[in-house]
Amino acid sequence: MDQSSLQGLEYRSAFTLYSVDGKRAAAVLEFRNGETYLDEQEWLEGTTFKNRHSGSLVGPFASPEDAEKFIVATAWFRGSQD
Repeated sequence: MDQSSLQGLEYRSAFTLYSVDGKRAAAVLEFRNGETYLDEQEWLEGTTFKNRHSGSLVGPFASPEDAEKFIVATAWFRGSQD
């Protein structure tokens, strides 16, 4: 399912994960159709969090747990370049 087909679907925010340094966040969004997506955000100094992908979500994942396992394993979320 492409993201345009998510438009207008209900979802709930299952939880939000924050990196250890607090500079990155990922909201885990569970849609009514059973798919889960991530809304990745980065902290901008002096402002607030800004969407990392210009409003696009990352996914789909089969469950909030799968989304969490994915994001915490990424170099971006850990703040490393490897």
